[in-house]
Amino acid sequence: MRLKVSEASWNAFASHLLERTDVESAGIVLARALDAADGPLLVADELLVVPDEGFLIRRFDQIRIDPIVMSGMTQRARDEGLSIFTVHTHPMANEAWFSWADDNGDKRLMPSLHAQAPGPHGSIVIVPGGGVLARAFDEDGGMTMVDFDVVGRRLVRHLQERDVVTDERFARQELALGPAGQARLRGLRVGVVGLGGVGSIVAAQLAHLGIGERVDIDGDDVSVSNLSRVFGARRSDVGRRKVQVAARYATDAELPVRVVSVDEPLGAQHGALMRSCDVVFSCVDTHTPRALLNSLAYEALVPVIDMGTAFRVDDTSGIITSCGGRVVVVGPGRPCLGCWGHLNADRLREEALSTAERVELGRQGYLVGVDVAQPSVVAFNTYVAGSAVIEFLRLVTGFAGADDPPNRLGFRFDDGSVVRNEVNARASCRCSR
Repeated sequence: MRLKVSEASWNAFASHLLERTDVESAGIVLARALDAADGPLLVADELLVVPDEGFLIRRFDQIRIDPIVMSGMTQRARDEGLSIFTVHTHPMANEAWFSWADDNGDKRLMPSLHAQAPGPHGSIVIVPGGGVLARAFDEDGGMTMVDFDVVGRRLVRHLQERDVVTDERFARQELALGPAGQARLRGLRVGVVGLGGVGSIVAAQLAHLGIGERVDIDGDDVSVSNLSRVFGARRSDVGRRKVQVAARYATDAELPVRVVSVDEPLGAQHGALMRSCDVVFSCVDTHTPRALLNSLAYEALVPVIDMGTAFRVDDTSGIITSCGGRVVVVGPGRPCLGCWGHLNADRLREEALSTAERVELGRQGYLVGVDVAQPSVVAFNTYVAGSAVIEFLRLVTGFAGADDPPNRLGFRFDDGSVVRNEVNARASCRCSR
């Protein structure tokens, strides 16, 4: 089970609770349950601090909240069927742990919470320095430790203890990222949507990094024109699914990544699978899957790294008139693809048309350039894909400049320049809330 919370909300909430070092403080997290392929996913919807007057007992090693205050804070959970997680501090501890008093308090409280809302419900302990420990209880009193993710400019995972496995294949990489960084990569499930010129390179790099699991989604076959730019593709692969080629690449290289292959275009039916990913790379050419992934980033707090390359060639001279690429990271605390201008309502409408409707509108001159093959060069694809994977490393391991990561990188291939772009999220947009 996993509980996710946005970085901005959690940092403000935890800082408030940890202001008092002489006594314990408490709060409530209300979370909504989402369907995910790897088990229950809870996303924090509201974080509430118990006011000073809301305690019947408040000492450095014990608290008791006024039941009337508790009832008022959890009313929304009862109305909307949300999960309730109590949060309290251990102000004098160095590591988060549940005390005997915590165990007994939860034994009394959790049955009451389950009588009011379906749950699961649970409790969280936080300590100075950022330590977090979370657990959940079912209706029968069974307890499960919960992985706790704080998602924003960084993806900080408070995991339950895992066995640390050393793999000599990544020894040189571990010198750069450290044992903790390599362990984080090994524990991740990463999605790659679109296994063409850019996506196949991203998939290969993720396998070489040593991530634990990769989810590949693409409904296209390898064509002859793909052979110059799809990593691992052979002449004999023409007609084979791109996801099969990507999976074979990792197998042939004897890399430990587990690959889940979906050989169809991304659609709403893949929501649970996408919500089970820690990060998703958007390597698509069309706006419909990009819009789905943009929604995923804020609904399920799954960071999405969107990328692309573009060329404009003069039809008469054959000379490249403009060329460039982008890497955009979207998710909690960052502007969305709509705010960046990378989602177009007209293109979404056009992509929703049937083939017959497109042909007819094209004949009438209303659709121009839809479904037309775009220029693609492996060297430029590799440049953008590598930059996107570096932003992934910055996000999940804290490698190099994680305190001020870029939201968008813009590339100009003609002069070799790279620019960090900024834009303000629209006040009316969901991503700004």
